[in-house]
Amino acid sequence: MQKVKISDNAIFGSCPLFACRRCRTKYGWEHQVWCEMSCVTRPTCVDCRYFSSQGGGCAHPAKRTRKEELPYEEAECAL
Repeated sequence: MQKVKISDNAIFGSCPLFACRRCRTKYGWEHQVWCEMSCVTRPTCVDCRYFSSQGGGCAHPAKRTRKEELPYEEAECAL
């Protein structure tokens, strides 16, 4: 088996919904090569694209339930 090496630029943080406010790369992935935050591997909420200074924290978008994720109900035949 081959060992997986975690990059020095991989994003580590306490919030799994973190996204870099510069390159918008999600938590756990590498920052874009041009991103000035690539040297920060443990970002704070202030570095998150969802950070709101008015609310004083991250305001992640609400997860919506898609129609496909609702319980499947078979349509009854009208014939």
